[in-house]
Amino acid sequence: MNAPATLTLADYLVNTTLENLPSDVVEKAKLCLIDSLGCFFGGHQTPVTSGLERLLADIAGGSTSAPFPDPAWRAFHYATLANALDLDDIYWKGHPGATVIAAALAVANRSDSTGRDLIAAIVAGYEVGCRIGMSIVNDTPRKTVHGHGTWQIFGAAAASAKLLKLDRRQAAHAFAIAAVNAPVASVMKTVYGTTPTMAKNNFATAAMGGVNAAFLARAGFEGPLDVFEGDTGFWRMAGADGADLSRLKIGPDMRYEIRDIGFKAFSCCRIIQSSVEAAVEAFALGAIEETGDDVRGVEVFASEIVCRPPFNDPEPRDIWAAQFSAPFAIAMGVLRHAAGPGWFAPSRFAEQTVRELTAKIRLFPLRSADRAHHHHAARVCLHLLGGRVVETAVEVAKGDAANPLAPSFLEEKFLRLSAGHLTENGRLEMLQFLKQLQLKDDLRFLLETIRVPGSSH
Repeated sequence: MNAPATLTLADYLVNTTLENLPSDVVEKAKLCLIDSLGCFFGGHQTPVTSGLERLLADIAGGSTSAPFPDPAWRAFHYATLANALDLDDIYWKGHPGATVIAAALAVANRSDSTGRDLIAAIVAGYEVGCRIGMSIVNDTPRKTVHGHGTWQIFGAAAASAKLLKLDRRQAAHAFAIAAVNAPVASVMKTVYGTTPTMAKNNFATAAMGGVNAAFLARAGFEGPLDVFEGDTGFWRMAGADGADLSRLKIGPDMRYEIRDIGFKAFSCCRIIQSSVEAAVEAFALGAIEETGDDVRGVEVFASEIVCRPPFNDPEPRDIWAAQFSAPFAIAMGVLRHAAGPGWFAPSRFAEQTVRELTAKIRLFPLRSADRAHHHHAARVCLHLLGGRVVETAVEVAKGDAANPLAPSFLEEKFLRLSAGHLTENGRLEMLQFLKQLQLKDDLRFLLETIRVPGSSH
């Protein structure tokens, strides 16, 4: 009889070390951490910060300077900030770093971890979480129960279990406990409804749940080790049509899922990244003024979903709606606003130049024959006042794993997003620390820099 998937995944987890990871996987894990931390620092400049500060004060009994009472709440805090700008990493599904790295950093505070430990935990989190996410089979593109936080809890559980040095059986039970406590992220309301909200995919709750699952398992709590198998398996809990358990096989000749992690160039949903990129390229190709005064109309051909609410909203009212608005994101890109908090300044939503530009944008479904498999391709046609037409096309957006951004781009992104939270020297010192992470026996510099809202170096 085959061992249940929880034990197979646990075997991988306990045997993973920095020394048995390919060098490119180690480097990719560091890039994932750099990108997530940049988004974390940028998230401090969004409306979620005040809410998190109030939450911290409530939990601490009124104090605004007390540390978090437990790692699970710390993970909630980190994941909220990392995903606040919708600029965090991407995969075939979801934003794994928001949960994996939030949990790893939260637990590292309690586990006396080294840089080597942290890298191994991050890789384990991506490998376990992403495999489970891809094992969920859906016959329809937009199922009723839809949300990536539901499976991202496992990445958080894996990273936490690794740093807590759980044994094989404890790690397996951590996965089982995570499964039965996974959040059901109602993105049909929080994202695809008429008013997108900050809840989005419940990544913060997933990060919190994964950390709790690991601590519960260490304390002796147990869950059903066959939670992934059979007609009552996790896939059914997640509202899926089935499961491909072959995706949960993991071993020495494994294909590393972390290699398929991509990073974003623009602060918006991944399915509209290519539309923004194509529009920016069209304006540059036509040598058109950024304001678009000489443009009569902008035709954008993209995935069918981009052509309907909430993605076709030309006048989003707040940061959450703006992250899913193709016209708004295109305007921000064309106007050359740096991706990040500046996209969502309150003045942007009433800015005349922005409104005039978004009013010229028309969205049309791109024929399936014009679209690469698994990628959200886009084509843009600019119709100028003089009758000239400028066309550009983007098959795979910059930042996708199939079209990766250069490490230098990600380093610049980190330095820019952290500028509102760290001094110039602090930013450079942190970046250097992260690039040399496997050499660090002490993580206090990293953990203390991110620990308290509003702290700086």
